[in-house]
Amino acid sequence: MIDQTVDLIIICLGLALTPLLFFRFPHLPAAGRGEYPSISVIIPARNEAANLPLILGDLKNQTVTPLEVICVDDDSTDETAAAAAACGASVISLSDKPKGWTGKSWACQNGAKEARGTLLLFLDADVRLGPVALARVAKAYADETVTLSVQPFHETGSLSEQCSMIFNFIQVAASGTTLPHFDCRGLHGPLILIPQAVYWQIGGHASVRQSLIEDVDLGRRLKQCGHSFCLFVGDDAVRYRMYAGGLKSLFQGWVKNMAAGAAAVPAPLFVAVFFWLSSLISVPLQIVRFATDALLPLYIVLYLLWVLILFCLASKLVRVSVWTVIFYPLVMAVTLAIFTVSLCKNLFRLPVMWKGRSITKEEHP
Repeated sequence: MIDQTVDLIIICLGLALTPLLFFRFPHLPAAGRGEYPSISVIIPARNEAANLPLILGDLKNQTVTPLEVICVDDDSTDETAAAAAACGASVISLSDKPKGWTGKSWACQNGAKEARGTLLLFLDADVRLGPVALARVAKAYADETVTLSVQPFHETGSLSEQCSMIFNFIQVAASGTTLPHFDCRGLHGPLILIPQAVYWQIGGHASVRQSLIEDVDLGRRLKQCGHSFCLFVGDDAVRYRMYAGGLKSLFQGWVKNMAAGAAAVPAPLFVAVFFWLSSLISVPLQIVRFATDALLPLYIVLYLLWVLILFCLASKLVRVSVWTVIFYPLVMAVTLAIFTVSLCKNLFRLPVMWKGRSITKEEHP
């Protein structure tokens, strides 16, 4: 009886935390009119020959034209540099990454050194932009006049990509993006707009050169230097498709980020996310446990309630099928497996694989 009571308390607590953790979904403002500061777009790219024509094509169709587009080829083994040049981008080719730097931070730093714009816009190669995306980003900057970052809406294709569903929820909640107040914890790596003067004042990506979660630590660095920033969630104007390479790329990507990201979350918020996830996990476990018990109908109702909640959250953050939401315990199993591996690699400082490169323990804290 005590176990049942504890389980129900955890489940109810998780449900009660949902409107707090996902209180709001701040979107970029509508595109405005007028003059905006010049924007240098910087795309760090390693083995992105397939994605670059898409994002570079989107940039050519913007209603606000960037001053320049710089693609930094991070020692790719495919035709990344050729694809970028063919689409009209300025190309910087890097090799022999210095020890103590992660590849993305090294690429971003080198791109920023060549940029001439007042604002630096760092974009991941897998981001897709609607025609008014830069206009909306520029309007957001004009309104706030601080660094801003966007977590793109996650487009998915294969079933394996939809295994990111829970991670998408964790990302926005743990970063503070969807909390009731702007108490942001770090930036979102796929899209970061920062004034060039501020970027160099905080030391650029050199200040986070060893970090596996350079976006989170760059936000922390901004706060340390007295600068604020704003976070947004994407929609049709700002979206991306991560891990189109299948389950292997999804596994490597989230293993690289999850445990390190969790360690950066403040304790109260970490506890809230923990109980939210515990509630999600507990309900299907209790259905199995009480399969022939009088409590079964209660847990079925709670399960359906969670399915409804997840479906509503997914509609704002990630494109998944109805069946993925209905069978969310399978997604939770993948999530827990990835987090466990990520935690072990961080605790024992084991190498992490990403984009065909092994990031050894000497290269990250």
